[in-house]
Amino acid sequence: MQAKAVAEWIGRDKHRDPERVPKLTRQLADVTGTRITIVAADGLVEGDSLEPSTIGRPIGAAWEVAQARKGETGRAIRELETDGALQYVVAVPGDLGRVIRLSVPVNNIVKARSRMRNRLLVGFGAGFLGALILSWIFVRAISRPIQSVTRTAERLAAGEYDVPPPVAATEAGGELGVLARAMTRMAGEVKARVSELTHQRDLLRGVVGGLVEGVVVVEKSGELVLVNDAARPLVGEVLPDALAPLVRRAQGGDPADDEVELVGRTVRASARPLGEAGAIVVLYDVTRMHALENVRREFLSNAAHELRTPVTAISGYAETLLGGGVDADTSKEFLTTIHRNAQRIAGLVSQLVLLDQLGARPSFVGDRTQIGLAQVVGDAARTAKGVTPSAMIDVDVPSELAVLGTRDGLDHVVQNLIDNAVKYGGGTPVVVRAERDGKRVRLAVRDSGPGIPRGQEERIFERFYRVDAGRSRELGGSGLGLAIVKSQLEAMGGSVRVEDAGPGARFVVELDAG
Repeated sequence: MQAKAVAEWIGRDKHRDPERVPKLTRQLADVTGTRITIVAADGLVEGDSLEPSTIGRPIGAAWEVAQARKGETGRAIRELETDGALQYVVAVPGDLGRVIRLSVPVNNIVKARSRMRNRLLVGFGAGFLGALILSWIFVRAISRPIQSVTRTAERLAAGEYDVPPPVAATEAGGELGVLARAMTRMAGEVKARVSELTHQRDLLRGVVGGLVEGVVVVEKSGELVLVNDAARPLVGEVLPDALAPLVRRAQGGDPADDEVELVGRTVRASARPLGEAGAIVVLYDVTRMHALENVRREFLSNAAHELRTPVTAISGYAETLLGGGVDADTSKEFLTTIHRNAQRIAGLVSQLVLLDQLGARPSFVGDRTQIGLAQVVGDAARTAKGVTPSAMIDVDVPSELAVLGTRDGLDHVVQNLIDNAVKYGGGTPVVVRAERDGKRVRLAVRDSGPGIPRGQEERIFERFYRVDAGRSRELGGSGLGLAIVKSQLEAMGGSVRVEDAGPGARFVVELDAG
């Protein structure tokens, strides 16, 4: 470009005086900072800014000049002088057939390029640092509200619904401000909904957990989703095999009901479908109901059996007497039998009424008072000997011992135990002992009879239960005496148990010391 500019400048010279060319060449060389050589159309040097001595001499073989004469721009890197420095040469055609050649040392170009590179690097570094600073400021201005919104969203995701609004985003305005305000409103609404759901969940959990019936919710996969406290002892943590068929039917859309055995309990299970959620099973423990039903049937059977014999006897003897033709002695014997069986029925009814009263109202026995135990045992022993004169009763009860109870109740308990010991002891001595153990008094009545078979120690206190029913009926037993004893003692705050005396049985009564 400089070469063309020099050519145009020389071409505009108005004087076109050849003598002015060398001077003009030096002036232009100073302006461009290059060596300028002007070659005339005849090949002679017309001007040279560095070597005026070459003026008028032929330029010689110069490739770049030859290219310029062809109307092209000639460029070359070569030595213009022998042993001279490499020069970067550019030649362009001028007016009047001239060729304008500019040259600069290659070292100058390298140095200029190096300076330019250094300047560019410094400029690039300064620009890059400035861009980083501006970018940091810009990113900071954008990221600060975004970070504020992010922190608020994370706290909301963690369940903290009382978080303050993201101030940085709110102050930022624009879409981030709208987002921050929307998030704050959403947090309030979510908190309200979560509180409502939590309340409903706690209420439902309380209701289901407080149910007497067991409740089990089973997913489609068979996993237990919900097991309330009443059902947990029956099913544990895994669906029992006994319930699996009912659950499959319910999951298929058909209600299912059945009685199953779970951990030794009889359970009424009702399974109902819950749509996509699976099935719900409600468990009713009917073990006690069945046991009570069995007790009721056994009670009615025993009561009917106990009443049938005396009623049959009374009816038979009464019919015979009504038929006439019976002498006075036979009539008296029949009437005596009728009276004895009537008394038996009356005693049985009285015992049933007493058991009913004790079972329904334990306070029926009255308020407990301090009672001397020795006097109660002594009276009972004398009564037993009056009925059975051959009875041998050994009593060892300290006179100072007293218990809390009622006199009627205690008389009934002690009399029944001593009478049973005399009746079933087989004529063996009966031993009655009493002692104090802390705040309790222990009374033991022992006989040397056949005793109580192992495994029946608890059952002998049930109504109408007798170890040897035939022998008990022969001896006039109804099977209610020990049941009344247990009920009387429990009403007075005491207890009774039977122990193996080997041979015989020992009944132990415990009451609060008076």
